[in-house]
Amino acid sequence: MSLNLKVIGAGLGRTGTTSLKEALSTLLNGPCFHLIEFKTRPELMTPWRSFIESMPTASAAESAADVPVSRWETMMPGYVACLDEPVNMYWKQLSRAFPEALVILSVRDVESWCASVRDVACQYDEELKRPDLISEERRKFLDFVDAIFPQTLEEAAPDDRIFFEAHNRQVMDHAEKDESFRKRFLVWQVEDGWEPICSALDLAVPRIPFPHKNKRTEFHGY
Repeated sequence: MSLNLKVIGAGLGRTGTTSLKEALSTLLNGPCFHLIEFKTRPELMTPWRSFIESMPTASAAESAADVPVSRWETMMPGYVACLDEPVNMYWKQLSRAFPEALVILSVRDVESWCASVRDVACQYDEELKRPDLISEERRKFLDFVDAIFPQTLEEAAPDDRIFFEAHNRQVMDHAEKDESFRKRFLVWQVEDGWEPICSALDLAVPRIPFPHKNKRTEFHGY
């Protein structure tokens, strides 16, 4: 069966993407692709690494190249939604491949986002100080992340704020210029909860609290 994504996440990591992943899995009754999927589906690292080598994350939004559904299917087989890195760098290609999918730009206050990103970086630094405690499985994951994000991380390093705001503006500018994209585009933050997403997908609001996962005080699990 061909891949049929219902939702594409364009927001950067640390904008509630883990909570959104769980929420979408509940709403769509299927798995949602997210960076942490590589921990349980390590076999997907190979097709993703090959793809990113051919279309680097840092230049993806500027690329006019289309990516066929069959290619996405090899990288996200069986998923009904996708978000977080590295998917969010390919929001434009994904939106063209799946013209009926809702595109969600998850956002948050820029200062809190920068602080959250710095916390994650510090956790990585502390982890790498003790390589003897890193399992082989974890090492493969960390090596994969380093391999697929060199351009993005290098671009973000000088000023997290500029990177965050530039990414969001690029997506929103596209929505302003493209009417068909704008009609299926949603800017969302965790505080908004279920209602805007359910309204955009024409689904009933679940009678359960909106999930709040991966808080700043908790280890992100990447």
